[in-house]
Amino acid sequence: MFKTIEFDGYIDHNKITIFSQSKESHSMNTFDLRCIFRCKKPRRSQRLEIKDISEVKSQTVQQGALGFLELVPLELKFLIFSYLPVEDLSQLTITSKCLRNLVELYRNSGRYQKFLIPQPVVHSAPINKIFEHTELCNHFKKLGLLVKRSTCLYSTKERLKLMHQFLRKYHCSNQEICCDPTRCVSLLCFGRFLHTVLAGWDDHECIKAFDVITQSSGMMKNLHNLLNAKPGAYSDLELRTRLFFRRVFIGQHERGADRAFWLHLILKAFPMVHQARVLFLLFGPISSDKIQWYEMSERTPVSKEEALLCFSDLANAFRVLHCYSKDWTEDTIISVIDEVTSGPDDWLSENMAHLLFLCGDRITTKVLCSKAINGRVNELCDMVPSLCLICCRHEQPMSWVINVVRRVAMVMENPKERLQFLHGIVDMFRDILISIHYLVETDDNAHEFQLMLEAQGAFTKEIILMGFKDIVT
Repeated sequence: MFKTIEFDGYIDHNKITIFSQSKESHSMNTFDLRCIFRCKKPRRSQRLEIKDISEVKSQTVQQGALGFLELVPLELKFLIFSYLPVEDLSQLTITSKCLRNLVELYRNSGRYQKFLIPQPVVHSAPINKIFEHTELCNHFKKLGLLVKRSTCLYSTKERLKLMHQFLRKYHCSNQEICCDPTRCVSLLCFGRFLHTVLAGWDDHECIKAFDVITQSSGMMKNLHNLLNAKPGAYSDLELRTRLFFRRVFIGQHERGADRAFWLHLILKAFPMVHQARVLFLLFGPISSDKIQWYEMSERTPVSKEEALLCFSDLANAFRVLHCYSKDWTEDTIISVIDEVTSGPDDWLSENMAHLLFLCGDRITTKVLCSKAINGRVNELCDMVPSLCLICCRHEQPMSWVINVVRRVAMVMENPKERLQFLHGIVDMFRDILISIHYLVETDDNAHEFQLMLEAQGAFTKEIILMGFKDIVT
């Protein structure tokens, strides 16, 4: 059945060609050896393999933007970054686009959360010593600079989203785990981080950031709820709201213009009556972790130190708004001060005099002149002895009160009103001394009586010196 085939063949590389001849036909068939020996690899010199690998590495280093760092796996790059301080990572982001993208990739990884964001000791210091955590706050300032540089090409919306995520992770007082917000430094750290990122932003971008932070934290909603409730009804919520706005926004700046900008953003959404209440909520006196809403209507500070503790923050807020905020005119300042000192109950005249004295000469004169123009002479007569008493407490010259009285009297157009005003001051001194005299039962009242006598004597002495100045000098 089979025919005898004569053939001769030769092998060339991986193929074999067979020539077959027979009497009837002559045919040629070609076979691929790799189809038969699938596991057999072509023999290759080890020297050539090393040369190819070397050429690939050389091309990678030359063509890659990171140089020899291109040869390092991503995991090793992140491991190297974990040993670098935040300042060095921040500097890397401004060296090249590729390094910035690499650092940003590391920042979004889990290693970043572990090595760069420490969990602070959240309840370690009372509120009056919380700024002693300078090392921790400086660390978050460096983190803010790192984020600012690594996201420099991001849109404002993407940056605000990143801040929102950071706040949710670090705002422990927004959760139930924070049992003592007065000792918590998380808000202070977040505020330092936030304002480092916001440095150099336009005002409209800062307004967007303020809206995002206050809405996402729920603090603006809390503020509206507090304004619709009775003062002091939710003392714990009042304290948390106060600490949030002061530590995150207002307390992060020393420049008056910056403080005025953020304070105006907090107040601008409310009518004047609510603005006064928000100011007292943020800067009013606090005792036992509760805002003293009715303290100003019931008692006066017993010492100069206590008076500064009660009124200095509130007075500084009025000075900042008056000097640096274009949206707050003198009429607005006068109206808000009047609302603050009349709610929820009318303040004692000495407390109001303390506030005006710390607000400064210009605001004091404007407020008292406004009362004179509106015919509120009795309030003015009650205010002058209190201002004299404050000058004695703070060891200030009585000439300041005399100058204020002179400017207020000059505002009155009717000479009869001026005479009534001056007589009323003397009568008010007498009535106050008589009322204190009948109440002298304790050492405190005796001290008050002595201070008022000294204030009246200093006031009278200053008037006598002005009246006989031509013969004395």
